[in-house]
Amino acid sequence: MADIVVKDLADLARDLSELISQFEGALDFQDEFKGQWGQLNANLSMGDFADNWTGSRDKMVEAMKKFRDSVEGADQAWAEAEAKMVASLEEGDK
Repeated sequence: MADIVVKDLADLARDLSELISQFEGALDFQDEFKGQWGQLNANLSMGDFADNWTGSRDKMVEAMKKFRDSVEGADQAWAEAEAKMVASLEEGDK
């Protein structure tokens, strides 16, 4: 039977928090580069992308926050279960 490998959930939660921070800090670049993409159709396409980026980014941030919260909950539950198992084993040794 394979051993259960537990990854460091706290590190994963921290990494997710960093990603969330980066996504939230990503500036809307819709107007910053307006008109710099050459042909009109390229400018229009980049404008459409920039318009959609804000909404898509917000959805991704919300999904990452939910996932991070789940990871933090799993990490906390694992830590509590491990503490109970250790306490149980220590009492059994007495």
